[in-house]
Amino acid sequence: MFFRILKKDLKRKKAMNAVMLSFILLATMFVASGISNVVSVTNGIDSYLDKAGIGDYVVISMGTDSGAALDEMLRTEEKVIEYRTEPVVWGDKSNLKDVDGKELEAKNSVVYQTIEDSRLKFFDKNNEQITEIEPGHAYATGDFMEKNHLKPGDQITITHHSVSFSVTLDGMAKDALLGSSMMGNSRFLFNKAEIEQLLSDDSIRNGYQGQICYIDLADDTSLSDIASLIAGVPEIMFSGTRSMIKMCYVLDMIVAFTMLVLSICLILVSFVVLKFSITFTISEEFREIGVMKAIGISSFKIRSLYLAKYLMLAVAGAVVGFLLSIPFSNLMLRSVSNNIVLGADNHFGLSVLGAVLVIVVILLFAFRCTGLVKKSSPIDAIRSGQTGERYKKKSSVRLGKSHGSTSMFLAVNDVLSAPRRYATIVITFFICTLFVLVFVNLISTMRSDTCITTFGSRSDLYYTDLAEAMSSMNPDGLERVENYLRDTENLLEANGMPAKMCVEAQYKYKVRVDGNDYSIVCEQGIDVGASDYEYTEGIVPQSRNEIAITPTISKLTGAKMGDTVTIDFGTETLDCIVVAYFQSMNQLGAVIRLHEDAPTDFSYIASLMSYQINFTDHPSAKEVEIRKDKIKQLFDNDKVMNAAEYCDDCMGAASTIESVQYLLLGITLIVVLLVCILMEQSFLADERSQIAILKAIGFSNSRVIRWHVIRFGIVTLAAVFLAGICSIPATYLIGNPIFGMMGAVEVSYVINPWKIFLLYPGIIFLMTLLASGITALQIRTIKSSDTANIE
Repeated sequence: MFFRILKKDLKRKKAMNAVMLSFILLATMFVASGISNVVSVTNGIDSYLDKAGIGDYVVISMGTDSGAALDEMLRTEEKVIEYRTEPVVWGDKSNLKDVDGKELEAKNSVVYQTIEDSRLKFFDKNNEQITEIEPGHAYATGDFMEKNHLKPGDQITITHHSVSFSVTLDGMAKDALLGSSMMGNSRFLFNKAEIEQLLSDDSIRNGYQGQICYIDLADDTSLSDIASLIAGVPEIMFSGTRSMIKMCYVLDMIVAFTMLVLSICLILVSFVVLKFSITFTISEEFREIGVMKAIGISSFKIRSLYLAKYLMLAVAGAVVGFLLSIPFSNLMLRSVSNNIVLGADNHFGLSVLGAVLVIVVILLFAFRCTGLVKKSSPIDAIRSGQTGERYKKKSSVRLGKSHGSTSMFLAVNDVLSAPRRYATIVITFFICTLFVLVFVNLISTMRSDTCITTFGSRSDLYYTDLAEAMSSMNPDGLERVENYLRDTENLLEANGMPAKMCVEAQYKYKVRVDGNDYSIVCEQGIDVGASDYEYTEGIVPQSRNEIAITPTISKLTGAKMGDTVTIDFGTETLDCIVVAYFQSMNQLGAVIRLHEDAPTDFSYIASLMSYQINFTDHPSAKEVEIRKDKIKQLFDNDKVMNAAEYCDDCMGAASTIESVQYLLLGITLIVVLLVCILMEQSFLADERSQIAILKAIGFSNSRVIRWHVIRFGIVTLAAVFLAGICSIPATYLIGNPIFGMMGAVEVSYVINPWKIFLLYPGIIFLMTLLASGITALQIRTIKSSDTANIE
């Protein structure tokens, strides 16, 4: 008998059961793929670094002298188990052009090296190690090919000083060191013949050679031990631990964890919908439940009937959701696995466990919700599901006092009379909309100039000239930098744009704190004072022996404001007092700010930041944009940016976060569609007799449909407005850890009211009207003769 009743229920409520099945399917798909992806990415990065041979510490240097000094130091150091050094040649994006002579896009410096001399293992798109490259061919790492819309088989031309040659790209190589979005350097792997061509030029051989060294350390080696050794080597551009390199893949981990959070949200949405479905079904089937109790069937057996239904739906949805989670997981991991070699283990068992977990949780929740059956009695079958009279007003609105249309009055009256009935829509739309708006706020912040002071001082324009910067990175480079700044100022003055130029230099110095040594990047402005930077606490450094540190450095070294640290500047050693804290996203926050009079030496230069232009005639924002375009043509340089564009370029995270936002928006629209169909189907079944009465007294189909659609519109507006308000504190809650990992501890988020209160809520609102309106068209099939129908 139970199976006959179950079969009848499934046939009679096809639409509601199909929507319920869809939610279970979506929840299972996201949970199964989410758990698998988080474990794959988290464990996969460590596995990838091991497989590539990244070691415990990486040092990147420029200049043959630094290579010899580094080799001599590592060879005699007992704590170094093994080290692997690969020679490289440095270049910049101006070297790269396509077959038509158009300059190609590449971020930061470009690295050229041979596959024969490489000590890091590189892998192709199929995760096979690249061991050989034919003459005239090359592999590019990172997102170089994607950015420039290149595919395997395309040719590019490399021109470096007097050397020029063309190579055919064989594809993208996965690079454990430079392949992450936060490192951003493009590395090209050649045959030895191409490197020999480059080194045939004396200028390249003498000024652009460098080394990358991968170091394996003894287990008891502390960070202080290795930092003390590395800090004494000149011309170090970068040195970092394995954990720092792993942190550069933080955006890939954020995407994976976002999927897991989205999975949890969908489970919550499924529970809300499930509760409504069960509550509505039990209240609608008062006659069947009353009759079953009258003939002696216990509440537990009746609940078992409903549980059998939801068990079947849960199993069916979980099985299909699990099968769909496999390609969906691969799709979500595709962007991650473009840069990472993930293991062959796709955590099949975890996906199965996730699907089983969904079934168990849904059954437990369904069992709890079916407790309503115990409150039903045989008398309910006689009283049409009513147990008593109502002695209170339904709502405060009255038809006689209403100045709107009848449809509007009916909709408002329904929502105010039974708010709990519409809680399903409000909660569901609120949860989904909230996550979309949080990511909208994060993207708005990343693409604004609010974080500009975490990268340097605020200026009108910024531009990158890698060729000039690299030519200045030598022991005698300071004079060249100062001359370049003066020449550029004269050029701008001659073109009617009076300006003051400046640039920030980064040095690698040995810093001693409480007897422990560290190799830390120290920042100092050239033609810009320490007072031009922002500080979160303390006072501006006033003299050569005063410094500011970031919270990251404070946590790393234990130094606090008022403490004294010793910095070895090469030419002299200076005891410096920490007088301020500041925040920086350079080097993930691991930097120290020096006074402009500190005795820095270009022998220890690590990098030059972008050149900064400060117009002295104080032009308007509109005029600055006009001058930006003019300077692009004057310098023949597309990388001239305002402050907001410079922030976006430095972080390189906005596009990744934006792709997650669009995914969340798509999922939200699907959820809106399903919820509207489910709820409207429920309303039509419950209000069939009311609709028939309205038709009998002369209401047209269009007026009744408007009544139903307006109800959805009201509750949707309430949900998205509440989500817009709550998105502001939620942005801080979610965004602070993300920016904190990048080095920023205090971020002023950009909240764009028209986006969070109009644009995205408007999209969801229109989707609600469309879905509910199409479903409500079934009202046309209801006749005035259906007034007595309670089935």
